[in-house]
Formats: sequence, C-alpha cells, structure tokens
Amino acid sequence: MLKYIGPFLRMNKLNIEQIKCQLFHLSKESIKNIVLHSKCGIIIDPKDLSFKNISSTDINTLDLNSPLLCIYKKASAELKVKDNTLHWSQDKIKKDIYISSNAYMTLCLLELIDYYNQFKDIAPDKYVFSNLYTKFAQKQLDFYASYLRNEEGVFVDKKDCTDSITGKIKLKNKNKPFKFSDQALLMNAYYKCSTYLDDKHKDSYRNFSYDILNMFIEFKEEMYDISFQEQCKVCLNLNVFYTYSKMDNVKLLLLDIFDLIYENYNNNISNNYNLTDLCLLHLNSMLLYKHTSMDRFKNIGKKLYKLIKKYYDEDSSIFVKSTEDKEIDFSAKEILVYVISNLYQNYITEEDNDRMIINVFTNQLVDSGIILSWPDVPNLDDIEHYKDFQEKPENLLDEQYFKMPTIASPEANELAPVFVKSVTYNKSKKTFKQSKANFDSRKNLEVFFLTLHLLNNSFKDFTSKDINSSN
Repeated sequence: MLKYIGPFLRMNKLNIEQIKCQLFHLSKESIKNIVLHSKCGIIIDPKDLSFKNISSTDINTLDLNSPLLCIYKKASAELKVKDNTLHWSQDKIKKDIYISSNAYMTLCLLELIDYYNQFKDIAPDKYVFSNLYTKFAQKQLDFYASYLRNEEGVFVDKKDCTDSITGKIKLKNKNKPFKFSDQALLMNAYYKCSTYLDDKHKDSYRNFSYDILNMFIEFKEEMYDISFQEQCKVCLNLNVFYTYSKMDNVKLLLLDIFDLIYENYNNNISNNYNLTDLCLLHLNSMLLYKHTSMDRFKNIGKKLYKLIKKYYDEDSSIFVKSTEDKEIDFSAKEILVYVISNLYQNYITEEDNDRMIINVFTNQLVDSGIILSWPDVPNLDDIEHYKDFQEKPENLLDEQYFKMPTIASPEANELAPVFVKSVTYNKSKKTFKQSKANFDSRKNLEVFFLTLHLLNNSFKDFTSKDINSSN
C-alpha cells in the first residue's frame, strides 16, 4: 500500500504551471459566461449579427440569445435554474455603465481570439469562438464610439435610462471627469481589434486608436497632475499598447511616463504606497525590461520585488498588510495582482518563489472564498483537456491544470464563477469571511484582463516539457 503514496503525493502537489493554467481557464470560461449568459447589460440583438464563417447550426448550439453589447456595473451572482439550465439572476442589477469595465470586457474577448485560432483545423466547435469574439468586439466598440462619449469626444461613464416601453437606447452622463486610463484602455481595444479585420473597418479602427494616442502625446504634461495610481494604470496600458503595436513613438512616450511615476515614487516613498500600486509599478518595470532589454528596468523591478516579498507572512502562508486592526480586508485585485507580480518575476528572472506563489494562490485566492465558483474541468472528450490539443491517452492533463478540487463549480453551488468585492481575514483566528455574493464588473473584468494578457505569453510558452517535468 505504501508504494502508492509517493505517486499520489506527486500527482496532487500543485506547481506553477498548473496555477497559470488554472487562472487562464478561470478567466477564459468566466468571460464566456459573463458575455454570453449574464444579461448584465445592454444586449446585442442576434438579428443584427452577420457571421461570414459561422453556420446557423453553430449559432444555435452556442445559444446566442443574450450576448452583451455593453456591461452594467453590478448584478447578483446567484444562478437560478430555468428549463433545467442555470441562468444568472436578474436581481440587484445597477445600470451604471463604466468605461473601464466595458473596455476590459472587449479586451478580454480580443485576447482570447488568438487562443481560439489554434483550433482552426482541429476543432471547429472551438474555432467558432474566434470569429464570434471578433464580431462581438466590433459591435461593442461601435457602440462605445456612438453612445459612451461626451460632447468633447472623450469616453465617459454613463447611466442607462432607456425607456422600457419604446426600447430606444438613452444613456445619461454621470457628470464625472474623464480618466486618461479609460481612454488608453479603449485605444488598446480599437487597435487590437483592427489587427483581426481585413475589410474597410481595419483602417478606421486603427486610425481611431491613433487619434487617442496622439491625444496622449499632445497632452503628455497633463500626466503630471493625475494621481499616482492613475499614472500607473496609464503606464500599464501603454505597455499593453506597445505589446500590440511595437511602435517607436509609443515606446518613447512609455519611457517618459515611467520615468515620471518612478520619480514620483522615489520622491514620496515615505507615503507608504499601497501594495496594489507597488505591484503595478513592478509589473510596469518588468514589462519595460521585456520591451527594451535594458537592465535598468530589470534592476528597478528587482528592487520593487524585494518590497513586495516583505508582505508575505510565513506563519499564515499569505501576504498581509500593515495594520493594528484585528481584521484585514483584501480585494480581488489586490490578491490577483500580488500573485501575478510574483508569477511575472518568476517568469522573467526565474525567481525562486514557487512555494510563496503556491501558498498565496491556495490559501488566499482559492480557499478564502473570494471566488464564488470555478468553471468545471473540460470533459474527457474535450480537446482542451489534452496536451498540445492532441487527443491521446498519454496527453491527458491532470484536473489540477484546470481547477482545485476544494472549490465548487457553478453547477454545484449555483453561483457564477466571479470574484466578490473582498474577503476579510481575521488575524487571530486565521480565517476568511467573504462579502456578499454580488458581481461587480469593475472588480472582475480588470483582473480577468490582467490575467489573460500578462500570463498569455507565459501560457503560450507552456510546453510538453513543462507538463512532463511536473508529473
């Protein structure tokens, strides 16, 4: 009997590659669920969709009754059974429309197109999502340009005041100042979408993106007056844009913005920047190192990472924040950005931090209750369940490449696979308590995009050797 214990422990020992794959699986399937089935927003009329490469059979199979044209701020995350199928509850919907949530939603779809393109010649039922997401992204971006701008032409948050009787869309400005980071997000989305188009829309989408870029170049000095957090977001979005475009003028702007925020950080280091800002600054430095190969950015990243590591508490096997309070609140973004910063440091510099990543992922992300459910493992006849998408017995991936057994699937607990607002950690009891089971698009779409984009290159580098070495 004892001879089986060794293989059993090896099989159930979580590793870094499995964490990356689990996060990718969570983000990919949750985005599909939100966009196609949540009804948390204004819906695309299926009659307005014209697919060149998708058969009517595929469309019916996908159940395209409620794809989102734009997404609202908030809804209940509870699922209800109707006709033997789970549907999102329509309770507690708040019809505020935030630019960031919608831009992140569209960017998530665009990030997944390359993934689904891999199935072109091996799994038509998977490849269909590539065309589907391209069409959805186009429709969403057209809607944003028409309805989510103010009189000056910049994108601003709005509230849906559509008349339920006439159905004519009416959106009202929320009278809040525009954010540079929001404009940058949509600059990225319009550019990224243009790379998948081959018709007359290609140039118009790309030129629209360039118009936003020119605004950043022309009003670069305005970046000095925005908050440090907003500066970090703009810098990260410019890093994303450079990843997409490789444009020299973007790199120059990016270097200027990073110099600004790093100078601000050094001049105000006594202000005790919060951990999320520190992680975003770290990610920006590591992305710049990746884009420029300049050791300066690698060294800055290492310096920042030493501070990030100090938040990790060996005794509780989680990261903690300095406070005298008995309880500590953690947001989904805080936890995800902390995990991703560690993963990126591991990926770029081969940092020996596996145990810390695994502990934080397991204890603070999976077991804390901040994720209400996790999309189930693909069936054994699903091509995604196999290494290199080759359906051979020796290529079958362990279930830990998709989810942990300790967290329920949406079907099991009738809750959507989304993040709640926060969890509260009791330091003396060493236990977590989750907030209400609500879906906030602002909290969720950002972390899904960061996961998909920042881990996407790492996921593409996921090789047979990686899998074999971990089994």
